[in-house]
Amino acid sequence: MRTFLRALNNLLPARIRSWLLLPLLLACSPAGNKGTGEVLVRVYDKYLYASDLEGIVPPGTSVRDSLTLVRTFIQNWVDKELIARKADENLPGEQKDFSLQLEEYRNSLIIFEYEKMLVKQELDTVVSNDELDEYYQQNKASFILQEDVMRMDYLVLFSDSPEYRRFRNYMRADDLEERDSLIMYASRYAEKLNLMDDKWVKKDELSKTIPLERYTYNDFMANRRFFELRDSLFIYMVNFRDYIPADSLSPKELVQGKIRKIIINKRKNELIRNMRQQVLHDAIENNQVEIF
Repeated sequence: MRTFLRALNNLLPARIRSWLLLPLLLACSPAGNKGTGEVLVRVYDKYLYASDLEGIVPPGTSVRDSLTLVRTFIQNWVDKELIARKADENLPGEQKDFSLQLEEYRNSLIIFEYEKMLVKQELDTVVSNDELDEYYQQNKASFILQEDVMRMDYLVLFSDSPEYRRFRNYMRADDLEERDSLIMYASRYAEKLNLMDDKWVKKDELSKTIPLERYTYNDFMANRRFFELRDSLFIYMVNFRDYIPADSLSPKELVQGKIRKIIINKRKNELIRNMRQQVLHDAIENNQVEIF
């Protein structure tokens, strides 16, 4: 094999280098037209053609790297063919009979593709709010929070921000006009912000933006809803609107995406099960199935 590889290294630049540089190769994708063009290598009665190399060299690859890719591909091809030949010559006939495995594999593939087509054509993926509510109410035990979640407004300002006191007043105000002013100023001066958003956020997720180690559910229950913290770079202001601790029932809004997937997956399984039952029923009715 080493002698072959040395010969291959000498062979490639002379016969393939110019071919590799063709734009067609550099831009091509596997075309599936194996077995045409110049013969590059023979192993017993198997041949590797120039067309078999199409698509192995990505666009923009240098000549040096292109040759490396081609050499590697050819080496692997030769190895595979030689070892397959050796195995074929030495294995007993019964150990080379893969007809049963191939049939099972083919059946699995076509069943999978048919079921995928059936699901694409017939599966109803629209889930109503009533269905979401019903599943949520019937399966509350499955939706227990693993960590604290909350809804809040927050701002992150640079520590030297001249608007600091104004923002603090806006954040703590309940007046709608003050809140409108907060949104207007925040869009101009805040480094990061989350305002008037009803999305539930996990505490660990929020902690990536706001250092919340000091704030707990007990603080929220004690009506300490406004949280402020400084570090060397930023001022963090948070106004908590809702807070649900871990081990409590998750709010429906937080899990409705998961519920929707569960409902659709149940419909999918039912669709496939009904199809299989109908196929069996039709076969029995048409005397295509007999149990002896």
